[in-house]
Amino acid sequence: MEEGSLRCDANISLRRAGTTELGRKTELKNMNSFRFIERGIRAEIARQEKILGEGGEIIQETLHFDPASSAITTLRSKEEAHDYRYFPEPDLLPVTIEPGMIEAAKADMSELPADRAARLERELHLNVESAQMLAFRSELGDFFEAALVAEVDVAAQTLANWVTGELVSRLDDGFDPANALVTPQALAELVGIVAAKRVSVGAGRQVLDKLIADGGEPRAIIDAEGLAALDGGDELAAVVAAAVAANADAAERVRGGNAKAIGPIVGYVMRETKGRADGGEVTKLVNEQLGI
Repeated sequence: MEEGSLRCDANISLRRAGTTELGRKTELKNMNSFRFIERGIRAEIARQEKILGEGGEIIQETLHFDPASSAITTLRSKEEAHDYRYFPEPDLLPVTIEPGMIEAAKADMSELPADRAARLERELHLNVESAQMLAFRSELGDFFEAALVAEVDVAAQTLANWVTGELVSRLDDGFDPANALVTPQALAELVGIVAAKRVSVGAGRQVLDKLIADGGEPRAIIDAEGLAALDGGDELAAVVAAAVAANADAAERVRGGNAKAIGPIVGYVMRETKGRADGGEVTKLVNEQLGI
């Protein structure tokens, strides 16, 4: 392959439908392109089907496929094991596999990715995409399950979304989050705080940035950065009123039934509050102030 060339063999055998006995194989030798491999296999399948359909038997042999004529010809037969130069290895001693050895090996094996994905779907009710990603990227799955056992009241799917989305997007490809400064406990606490709407999603992302860069505790970062969510009180209402006044055209379109026109108003509030306002609460206040 490093020279830009290809040589490969293909073994073909057919089994009659409804039977369990494997058919006798033949071997196509020295094919030099993927296209010729496909054509050769198709031709040999057709040849074997014809022989079997006429009541004949397949001879175990090595064959040549001619791409120009699509003809298959015999190179040499290999009917017995000695034709393949099989021989016992004199230095290998007989090994008896005891049931205890099998059980010990099973106990020493880690959970297979497919089994882990099925367990995450079954026990935690994760969606298929999250379960597959956490199972087949074991470092993410380990981090997620370590965060899940933290004493934080947060839904498993919500936590999985933050691990597979927000956390992964902030780490280099293939980086093990176990080596990051953010701990599973800290991420679980942050997700719980966001879920409880004590900070907005945008502010939560800012906290995650700080956790990844410097480590620490989410609540301490929230307090230090002044990221605690604004409630629906007078302070937020005043900011919303200013946003409506600053975006009068958008406000009129919202009054006229164009709900999408609220974007500039919400954006104004988010800028003024540095992401501390909850988007749903802002939308509610805008509609109230516009009499909708």
